[in-house]
Formats: sequence, structure tokens, C-alpha cells
Amino acid sequence: MATGSALDLGSHRVRFASAKAGKSEVELLRYMSGAPEGGESPAEAAQGMFGSEVRRGSTLRVGLTGSDLMMRYLPVPRVEDWRLERLMEFEIREIEERSGASLASSYNLLPVPQGQDDEETMLLGLVREDFLDETMVQMPSVSVQAFSPNAIALYNAYLALGDHEPCTTLLASLGNGTLDLALVSGTELYFARSVSTALAKRNQTLATALGINESQAETLIHKHCDLGLALRTVQSTDVDRVTRPLLPMYESLPTLLSGVVTLCKEQARLSELSLDRVLLTGGAADTNGLVDFLADRMRVDVSRWNPSEMIEIEALSDAEAQQLEDDGCAATIAIGLALGAADSNLYALEILTSDAKKKRAFAERGIFHILMGVAAVVYIALSLIVMGGLADDAEAVSRKMRQTQQKNERNHQQALNLIGKINERTVIFSDLRNRQAIGDSAYNFMNYLENNLPSSLWVESMSIQLDDGKDWGRDGEKIPVLSVSGRAEEDVRGATADFSRFHQQFAAVIPGGESAVRPSQNPRGKSLEWSIKAHLLNPIEEAAGTEDE
Repeated sequence: MATGSALDLGSHRVRFASAKAGKSEVELLRYMSGAPEGGESPAEAAQGMFGSEVRRGSTLRVGLTGSDLMMRYLPVPRVEDWRLERLMEFEIREIEERSGASLASSYNLLPVPQGQDDEETMLLGLVREDFLDETMVQMPSVSVQAFSPNAIALYNAYLALGDHEPCTTLLASLGNGTLDLALVSGTELYFARSVSTALAKRNQTLATALGINESQAETLIHKHCDLGLALRTVQSTDVDRVTRPLLPMYESLPTLLSGVVTLCKEQARLSELSLDRVLLTGGAADTNGLVDFLADRMRVDVSRWNPSEMIEIEALSDAEAQQLEDDGCAATIAIGLALGAADSNLYALEILTSDAKKKRAFAERGIFHILMGVAAVVYIALSLIVMGGLADDAEAVSRKMRQTQQKNERNHQQALNLIGKINERTVIFSDLRNRQAIGDSAYNFMNYLENNLPSSLWVESMSIQLDDGKDWGRDGEKIPVLSVSGRAEEDVRGATADFSRFHQQFAAVIPGGESAVRPSQNPRGKSLEWSIKAHLLNPIEEAAGTEDE
């Protein structure tokens, strides 16, 4: 079972959770929470309270919510992953240019039903890189694996601990000034969003209305605030005095929650969608009368959802278990973040700065992959330097054409002109695809040797170089040719048979077949010298085929 840890940096309380996730069970290993003191930021408070609890190298995620986070929904075509990645890079660059700031980002496809067209929906999360850098600077002893939206943590908590009813469910985590939302159907995520609310000024509003300080106002809110007043189910002087100044803040919540369905219809392109129920969680979910208030205003079933009551907690100390019980629904986001870090099968939206992404990519690559990739990448890299600008232009033209078709804003002649330009650049895309295939095939060639070379044969040298294609039936081309040579000693007859089988099997798995392989063997007394030369390009008639090939 894998483990993961998380920090929920709330404005009024910060929470640390560590969880373990397996195929059939999840368990909470640690749980702590506390309030910032003396003007501390949430990140500084987390460093002081939990810095010693987070082990270096552990998988830790930090939640993002409110105005710090931007989540966008983009229609994308059903294309290969590498083309989709290029398209998203182009989109992110455009957003950065408009915002004038460096943005950290992450994206993932939403598992929503297909709408009225053949496109899919991509969820894109964006946050300023300087905000993430500042947060990590304030937590020097905490090794952050990734930042993740609280709305995604809410969805992951539901995947691991929810009832998965076959209906449209709105998960709503209401905090002190923030609202994290996830619209799901069964186990499929339709829409996720994090917004700020007016409840951040709740204490200040009541303090002004009653002429008291904010600390006293907070105490009165916890004791007497009851939204049953709006439904005329509660009659009390104290409740009226405390609740009535706050009612305008709560009156906007039903509209905000119901509006999620409208936004989802538009951005996920789902024409038929209706809300069946709301599961309310978060620190403010325990507000008296809130469940009945929302149910009355929204005309749907509303209930309180507390995942902390559904997760195994035997590993917690008595103090931690008591803290979890006291926090109740407020622990939902921290639990969801920890489960997302522990279980790679859950939905992921991991946001990191560009520097952090580079460090992670380097750490995850093995030395073997680096050495084996160098030879193949050199040829591809030199070609991409020359043709990269043309590829970017072709990507932009392709994107403009899709927009033209979707919006029908240009006339027929403009569409024909764009199609002509795209046809001119089809050769460019095909060439880039072949070059990518060369790199992949070279890597597979190394693996093939490692996994299939008979033990009787030894490898002495291996290289890749550009040869004249005329010798391989490809006049006018320079093609990459892989060469491997070796020898065998003892049982030359058996080694000769092994080599014959090996090069025949190898020819059967490469694109060009036997015409792309040139084996040779030379018995010398008690030893056998052997070599194989091969190119990894597709046959000429296939290289000009369709994208599906």
C-alpha cells in the first residue's frame, strides 16, 4: 500500500494529514491541525507546526483554492498524446502572454460523456509561479511533491470514501471565505471549481453591526448563528441579533451552487444535465440550519457529508483522533489531498513551477535511459532545431482552422485557403512523426538486445550513424543506421544457430522487415564474429500513409 501526505493551508486553520491507500481500503496514519498565530501566513504556520512531521522525500501535496487558482475548460480534438501536449503548451503560452506573469500549470482530460461534437474536454489548472515559490520559501523544511486544487481533492475523497450514487451530485466544501466544488455523476467528474465567498468577512460584518471586536463576533456566530431564521423555523432574540446581519452573505450561496450546473453545461458541452443532490462538507458545513436553508432555496436534497467518519483511523494517536473528531467535515480537503498523493489511480492535477518540474523529471529518469537516449536524440534534436519554427507555425494554423470550423465565423473562401495551408504543412507533421518514431525505435532496439540476445552471443560495440540511403533502397536520403557487433566463444555451431534465429526474429519485429536488416557472421576457429546493421524507418510506401498508421 502506498502512502501520501498533504497540507491544507486554510486562512483560519492549517491541517496536516498522512494516509495509506490500497486496492480495497484506505487508512489515515497521521492527522493534526492548528490555527496561525501572531499574523503568521498559513504556510508559515504549517512550517512551525508540522515541519518536523514531514519526512524529506515523502509524497506531499499542498492544496490550492480561492482567487489564487484559475481553472479553465478547453475543448480539444481526439489526437495523439504528443500533439495534444503541443496544443496545451501553445494555449498556456497564450494565457501567460495575456496575463503578463509566469504561470505554473497542469492539465488532465475530464471523464465526461461525449457532447454534441467529437471533441473532449481538458481541465487546465493555473497559478502564478511567484505565489508557489513564495509558499515553498515559507516552508523550508517541507519537501513539496506538488500543488493540487482543493476541488480535485474533494473529488478524490469522494472516489475513495463516497457512495457513488448513479445520479448527478454536487460536492461542496464550504470554508471560511472559500468554496470548493466538484460536480460528479457516479464516479465521473463533470466539473470542478474553487471560488472565494463573502463569508471571509463574516466576523467583521457582525462586529460592525453589534459594535464589538471580531473575536467576540466569532464566538457569537458559533453559539447563536442559525439559518433556520430565514425559514422561520427558529425564533430567538439572540439568534435574530446574530444571524440577521449575516443572512445576505448566505443568500448568495444557493445561486452560486446552482450556477455550477449551468457552467458545466456550457464548458463541458453537456446539453442535458440536472442536479439531483448536494453533499455539503468543509469547516462551515456545521453552521446551524445551513443544510435545510440550502435545500429550501435549491429545491434538491442536501445533506452533510463527513469522510472523516468513513476512513480507518486505528493508526492515529488518541490526541490525533480527538482532533479529527473535533474538525469533522473540515478535515475533508486534507484527507482528499493525502489520498490523491497516495493513490496514483485517483484523478490527478499536479501543479509545479517550471524549475520544480525540471528537477522532478531529472530525478525520475534513470541513468540507463539517459545513456541509451543520447544516440537517438542527437539526430532528432538537430532536425527539430531546424524545423521547430515551421512546426510551431503549422500548429497555430491547425488551431485557427479548428476554431474557424467550430464558430463558422469565416466564409467559404477563407476556409479553402486555410485547408490549402494545412495541406502544405502535412509533410512537415509526417516528417516530425517519423523522426519521433526513429527515437522510439532506437530505444526499443536497445531493450530488444537486452531482453532477447541469446546468452551465447556477446556484444562488443554498438553505434548509430547517418548512412547513404542508396544502399538501402532509399535514394537521395540520409538515414540513421544502427550497428551492433560481437562475438561468441565455445560451441561455435550452437552460437551460429542462435545468431541465425536471433536476426530472423529481430527482422520480424522492425518496420522494414528483412530488407532493413543485414546480418553477417564469420567463424574463426573456436570463435564466431557476428554483426547486424539495421535501419528503423518505415517502408517508403507506409511512410506516406495516414495518421492512423
